[in-house]
Amino acid sequence: MVFYRKYRPQTIDELDSTSVRETLTSVLAKNIPHAFFFTGPKGLGKTSAARIVAKVVNCENSNKRQGTGNKKESKKHVASGMSPVTSIEPCNICDQCVSITNGTNLDVLEIDAASNRGIDEIRDLKEKIRLAPLKAKKKVYIIDEVHMLTTESFNALLKTLEEPPEHAMFMLCTTEPHKVPQTIHSRCYHVAFQRATEEELLRSFSRIVEKEKIQIDKKALQAIAKLADGGFRDGTKILEELVAIASSQPITTAMIDEKYRMVSVEGFIDEMIEVFAKNETKKGMKIIDTLVQQNIDIKYFLTELLQKLHEELLIKITQDTKKSQTSLSIVDLRLLLDLLAKAYEDMKYAVLPQLPLELALLDFAEADVDADTVTVAKEEVSLGNGAYTAKAAEKTVTTLRKEVGNIAKVNALYGEAEKPMEKKNDAPLHTPPVSLLHYSQNGEITKEWMDGFWKTLIVEIKSYNHTIAGVLRGCMIKSYDRKNLIIETAYTFHKEKLDDTNTKDALERLCTTLVGNPIQISVVLKSA
Repeated sequence: MVFYRKYRPQTIDELDSTSVRETLTSVLAKNIPHAFFFTGPKGLGKTSAARIVAKVVNCENSNKRQGTGNKKESKKHVASGMSPVTSIEPCNICDQCVSITNGTNLDVLEIDAASNRGIDEIRDLKEKIRLAPLKAKKKVYIIDEVHMLTTESFNALLKTLEEPPEHAMFMLCTTEPHKVPQTIHSRCYHVAFQRATEEELLRSFSRIVEKEKIQIDKKALQAIAKLADGGFRDGTKILEELVAIASSQPITTAMIDEKYRMVSVEGFIDEMIEVFAKNETKKGMKIIDTLVQQNIDIKYFLTELLQKLHEELLIKITQDTKKSQTSLSIVDLRLLLDLLAKAYEDMKYAVLPQLPLELALLDFAEADVDADTVTVAKEEVSLGNGAYTAKAAEKTVTTLRKEVGNIAKVNALYGEAEKPMEKKNDAPLHTPPVSLLHYSQNGEITKEWMDGFWKTLIVEIKSYNHTIAGVLRGCMIKSYDRKNLIIETAYTFHKEKLDDTNTKDALERLCTTLVGNPIQISVVLKSA
């Protein structure tokens, strides 16, 4: 990360975020707050901006740049690329600015809340903050990752923020503002750092390229900006890696593609969208396997796929058919975006990075099955001694669940009707069975019946949990004897999912509803 440290912004004008630059310019030109609250994702320059503000309030030449200073200092500002008439920019040449830049200023203290989060550290801060600065105009405390402070530490800090000394100033930085108490938040001037746009990233990279004299074309810089995912630090790191690989050679898009497989990813995205449009599940599985074999980042692929599908959704909504590149409907696109967004979240905990994407593909393939009408109940099933045709169900599990939900809503609005005392001990009402599956006339459990039962179970459990339905598709029935169902899986991850208490309870209740008698479920790993 040499480039990022070397080329951190040193003035407000060098800040690459347009919104932050404009906000700080406006605020610092007026009455400067005693506390700032910088929030936003990692790698956007929150700490760098805090140091710049510390320089602005402590710069020894701030008054001279308003036109009252000597010409010698003014020439230094011009030589360093600064305007001599800018009143809020730090000069970066006085002792205070230089020491803050180098991190040696005794009056500008940076505290890492992740490792100094206890009450003792904050009490020490409270004691020392009342002492006047050694040389600077303001004693500035930059607290990074402030959300890591304990509750007691926040309470102690709050007292200081409520009644700060005139010479004190706080800069609180965090990536997780929701973990910071509102009482702290409300006593600071909030500056939100948003993910960088492509234009802002290119501005940042261009500054480095110019000073390092790197040979790179604009398309290659745009490719790096795309890989950076809105982060200045991540983008600078990628640029630095490419400079090391290129040595003295120009950096090209071909070089970026060779390292990050960007062109390949774009091709695979188009193929995957076609897979969804034609419902070609097997082809989709092969594409995902190819991604894994080529060491392409599945998370990056999924991010780009979501972006492309989002663009298609907007095109469909605006009915601009000339720009549309897929036959997927608005309903299909909405479902896909939901499934893939969930897959993106599940990747954080997945043992196999590709698994959530595979499950999303399978879920979409099954989405055309009407949740209220199980197809198996309408198909003719061969049962050995003769043909048997199951009739459509009177009620499905989903229908019953909806009815129960409606009853609950009515009870919540108007109260539950009181039951007569004489009927208090009556047996519970019998719920009509879900007539989806029947054994053969001689009671035999055939392979065809087992297949139908398994498909029905997966379809119905989808209304409870899409992910569990996807897991079941990767499993099989090892044995079933009307009372016990043993499910076999090849993956520990699947077993853990199905062994979850709530999941197993839902499966057992559903099986009981489908066959008409209590069923106990156990999950086993497939032996090698």
